[in-house]
Amino acid sequence: MEDVRLRRRILDEAWGRAPEAGVSPGPTDAEREVLASLKRGRHAPWLANTAPVPLMAVAQLYRRDVPDLVGGPADCDLLQVFWCPFDAHGTGYELSLHLRWRRSTDVRDPLADQPEPVVVGSAGYVPDPCVLNPEQVLEHQYIGLLPERLRGRIEKWEGPEDERGADEPGYQSDLSIAPGWKVGGFASWHVTDPVPMDCVCGQPMEPLITIASSECDSFSQSWIPVEDRATMEGATEPTSVAVGRDGALYVFVCPKDPGHPHRLSVQ
Repeated sequence: MEDVRLRRRILDEAWGRAPEAGVSPGPTDAEREVLASLKRGRHAPWLANTAPVPLMAVAQLYRRDVPDLVGGPADCDLLQVFWCPFDAHGTGYELSLHLRWRRSTDVRDPLADQPEPVVVGSAGYVPDPCVLNPEQVLEHQYIGLLPERLRGRIEKWEGPEDERGADEPGYQSDLSIAPGWKVGGFASWHVTDPVPMDCVCGQPMEPLITIASSECDSFSQSWIPVEDRATMEGATEPTSVAVGRDGALYVFVCPKDPGHPHRLSVQ
């Protein structure tokens, strides 16, 4: 864990320095030596494979700040998201993620220091702390789930992809599903194609939260915040989280019963 944060701190400082005469920003020889020493391996041999591991805090959201935060018990106004930083502790094909709905009035003595594991299975499971500035946007359903007739109208409006100008918007990348971390909205199915996400009770589930590896990319420039477009400094990957192959993790919940287990989809 300490190695992950040290590597990020060194690289942030190195590439954030103002260029000097004849010297470009980047790690110094001394910093490169430290980075080279930070290798994967068994860094805590005193810990047994069955030793308990603190969960990593991923997100904390209040209903008062996020109007689209649905689900959970009606008397709970605080959602806390945690995950285990080891794939081996999951189900075998997806990570172990935990949702905790709470009443904020019950949190009287929060810990000053967040408990964290000594070691982690992947640096991508270690989020960098971020302060959220929620913004509501309008999304539209994934194109593969739209009625065939409507899809045809959209494709006609877009025209051939190889004839579309760089500044001309496309439905899939610019108008339908926003990239990045979000609450609610729609899920993208660009990796697996649409898969039914039904609850154990048979009820179709709804996206609760999306945990993304990046906030935007070259295919979704229309979603880049206006204030970040000039430099993009820190705007692309502010959390340093890496899900799947730099994709997004969609968390689905039952809209009828918050006690039913959630489901995950990585795209």
